[in-house]
Amino acid sequence: MQAPLPISALLSLSFGVHIVLVNLDMAIATFIPLMEWLARKKDDDFLMERAKVLMRYYASTYAIAGVFGTAFTVMLLSFYPQFIGLAGHLTWVPFGLAILMIALRFLTIVLYWYLWDRSSQQIHLAVGGLMALSGYLIPFGFRAVFAFLNVPSGLHLEPKPYLDVVEALMNPTFLPLYLKSVFGALAAGSLMMVTVYVIRYEASESSLKERYLELVSRFANYGFASLALMMFFGAWYSVSLITTPYKFYNVFGFLIGKPGERDFGWLFIVKMILVLVQFIVLYQVFRPKELTETQISWAKIGGPVALTTVLVGEMLNMHSQLPYFVAQPEIVSSLPEIFRKALLTTNVNTLANLPELYAITAASLIPLLAAVAALFYLLLREK
Repeated sequence: MQAPLPISALLSLSFGVHIVLVNLDMAIATFIPLMEWLARKKDDDFLMERAKVLMRYYASTYAIAGVFGTAFTVMLLSFYPQFIGLAGHLTWVPFGLAILMIALRFLTIVLYWYLWDRSSQQIHLAVGGLMALSGYLIPFGFRAVFAFLNVPSGLHLEPKPYLDVVEALMNPTFLPLYLKSVFGALAAGSLMMVTVYVIRYEASESSLKERYLELVSRFANYGFASLALMMFFGAWYSVSLITTPYKFYNVFGFLIGKPGERDFGWLFIVKMILVLVQFIVLYQVFRPKELTETQISWAKIGGPVALTTVLVGEMLNMHSQLPYFVAQPEIVSSLPEIFRKALLTTNVNTLANLPELYAITAASLIPLLAAVAALFYLLLREK
C-alpha cells in the first residue's frame, strides 16, 4: 500500500521546486561575493555590475525557495502530524542548526545588500563570505536529518526515545550525501550561469561579447570541476546505501538482476543521461575563443538540464524509500506501534485527506509556480 497519489504529487511538487531553488541559491550566494572580490581586485566595473545584478535575482530566488519550503513543511504537518512530531523530537539539534542558519541567511542578505558601497571593502566581503557560508550550513543540518531517514544512527529508545548527535553524524550516508548535495548545487548553479551568460553573449554588441564569453568560460570551468566532484561523492553515497538494503535495491537492484519492491532503476538511468548531457554542454563551452551556433544551442540547455538533474535526483532519493519514512522496514516493524505508524507514509491524517483540500492546495500553488516561471524568464532575458 502506498501513500495516496494526490499527497505524493503535492509533496513532490512543493519539495521539488524548493530543492531546485535552494541549490541555485547556494551556488549564486557563492558566486556573488567571489565576483565582487575579483571585480575589486581587478578594478573591473563590468564584473561589479554583474555581481550587483546577480544579487537582485538571488534575493528573489531565496524568497521563493523559502515559500515553497514552508509549503512543503505545512503539507507534511497537515498530512503526517505524527511523523513531524516524532521527527521534530528526535532530530531537533540538526533541525535547530538549519533554522538558526536560515535566520543568519536572512540577516546577511539584508546586510550585504544594504552595505554595498556603504562600508569598507573588507567588511562587505566578510558579510558576503558569511552569507555564502550560511548557505552550506543549512543543508548540513537538513542532510543530517535525511541521512537519519536512511539509517537511524544514534537512535536510542531507552529510557525514552532520543538521538545521540555524535552517533548521528557518524551515519555512513551523511557525509557523502551532504558533499554530493554541495557540489551538485555548485554544478547546477554554474551551468545555469553558462546559460544566462551565453544568452547575454548572443544579444550583446561586439564590445561586450568578449566579456560575456569570459564569464561563460569561467563558469564552465567551475561547472566541470563541481560536476566531477559531485559524481565522485554520488558514487560514494550510492555505495553507502548498502547499509539500507531496501532503498539500495529499489535504486540499483536492476543492475545486478535483483530489483527491489519498488524499482526506480529507470529514474536513475534518466539522471545519468542528464548528467552526461551536462558534461557534453561543458565540453562544448570549456575554453572557447568564440561560440558557434551549435555551441550556443548546447549552452542554452545547460542550466535547465542541470536543474532538472537536481529535481530527478531528489525524487529518486525520496521515493525509493517509500512507503517508509525511515528506509529500514525491519527496524520500523520492530518499533512500538505508535512509532511504527508515525513512520509509514500510508498513515495519513484523515482530517486532511479530503479531495476538496487537495484542490485548494493545488490551486494555491499555481501563482507560486507562475512567479518561479517569471523569475527565470527575467533572469534569462533581461538586458
